[in-house]
Amino acid sequence: MKNVHELAPDLEIHSLVGESTSHLVVRGGSSLLVNCHSPQFGRWLEHQGLPSPEIILHTHVEPGKCREADRFPEARILVHEEAVELACDRAGYERATRTRWERPEEWGLTLGREEYGVAGSITEFPPQYPLNVAGTFLEGERIEWQDLVFEVIPLPGHGRHHVGFVLELAGVPLAIFTGDLMCDGARLVNLYDLEVNYGGTALLDLPAVLRRLAARPVRTYFSSTGPVINDGPDQALALADAIDAYHQAIAWQSGLFSPAPQPDYPRVGRYLRLHKGVYQLDNLGNCIVLIDDEGRGLMFDPGPCDYESPTRRESFQNDLALLERECGLREIDLAIITHFHGDHYDMTPDLKRRYPRCRVAAWDLVARVMEAPWDYPYPALLPWYNVGVDHVAVDDVLRVGEPFFWHGTAISTIHLPGHCYVHAAYLLSFNGLRLAVTGDTIQSHGDSDGINFGAISNHSIPDGQSGILKSYMQMVDEDVDLNLGGHGSHFTQCKALYAESLRRIKHALPFLRRLVPEGDLDAALLRPGMPRWPRSAPQFSQEASK
Repeated sequence: MKNVHELAPDLEIHSLVGESTSHLVVRGGSSLLVNCHSPQFGRWLEHQGLPSPEIILHTHVEPGKCREADRFPEARILVHEEAVELACDRAGYERATRTRWERPEEWGLTLGREEYGVAGSITEFPPQYPLNVAGTFLEGERIEWQDLVFEVIPLPGHGRHHVGFVLELAGVPLAIFTGDLMCDGARLVNLYDLEVNYGGTALLDLPAVLRRLAARPVRTYFSSTGPVINDGPDQALALADAIDAYHQAIAWQSGLFSPAPQPDYPRVGRYLRLHKGVYQLDNLGNCIVLIDDEGRGLMFDPGPCDYESPTRRESFQNDLALLERECGLREIDLAIITHFHGDHYDMTPDLKRRYPRCRVAAWDLVARVMEAPWDYPYPALLPWYNVGVDHVAVDDVLRVGEPFFWHGTAISTIHLPGHCYVHAAYLLSFNGLRLAVTGDTIQSHGDSDGINFGAISNHSIPDGQSGILKSYMQMVDEDVDLNLGGHGSHFTQCKALYAESLRRIKHALPFLRRLVPEGDLDAALLRPGMPRWPRSAPQFSQEASK
């Protein structure tokens, strides 16, 4: 679809709208191109009788917007100074993406942010073919072409170095090329490109960016996705208000639930004794140990999560020795894993060395990723932690609807997405309590939960099929006495907390859908190239319909 905007005599912008959108500025028989979404763009120019571009400007570098490669050999291609490697140095890009977690002490500052990804998962991708970059720009610079000026303005949010261009003629701003900051309908192009680190997105910062943009005296926005926006400031302000409304919605509470104070549990070294035979690591790690009357132990998620400590392996062994001396532990003969993040099972080899008869069990999909993490583009996989092993074999593959037995104790497996799609929970009755081990999907110290889609590269959609809404819809029907989550989290009042969390998620979900085109959260949150098989595999059809 082609649109032509005449901004002044002998000044037109021809917009070709396809999968994405490219804009050709035509002046005095010459042209300048903003982004290039199709390798066939030159053919379109020929059909339309339009001149080939002398300059190509890129609001940001990503495969779908940088497809000119060498098709315009006379054009000067300009990109952001910080995006040169991404645009044209494939070898440098590949070196930068082969990451391992070398400085765990920096986690509190970076939260896994890397040059082109998050926690070992690539989130920024180069063009299919390197660009012949002729020059660079930075925010605040003014690019002159003929008698036109393109002011480079910061539009952060959609990628790390995203900019816009304000087109001026004789000092008068006429249009703004907004890249993928937003699209027509006052919507965000997607949510996955807003990811800034392992636990956060740029969403909170966007209202200020949008309001600064709307304050400029320009009505027409040329977006890089979808049609031209003729009422740009109005839509920018509407989107800013919608984002603010979403942030208010996720803080909403019904008033029907009040958290109970946490009991003062007795301590055994680094562990808390939460109930007879139930011990949980209390250093933000993930180890949960059940010890039966015979001294047999079951550990969930053998990952102490203390990577900054040079004695972490020794500390793990000391913990086990203390449980043996003071709590009657004779051996741990089973370890069960909730999800594939390395901090939840990296000590499994050490556990098996101490207890050679220990078997490893995990839900089907979790087991697949544990045994072949290199096949998946997920973040925080075991190899990223650089702990000396790059995968762990699984002895027992658990399945939803099929109880697994540990010395006569039935353990039920349920799919518990939200923190990531490939995530399970395990329910069992032990010493008179109904326990739920919920990993990082339900990770509370007694407060209710809401929507959290910060770890977008985990491909979890906060809906009733594959995300946090589904999880609480399942859990609210379970009679759980004690919920044991990841990183030392635990709580009682389980049914009431689950119900309040469900109310909060249902309240906020429409506000989130309002932010993306057609309310399609799958398209907004599932990054291209992320696996789709878990959502469509036949074994999930019955489960997804619950």
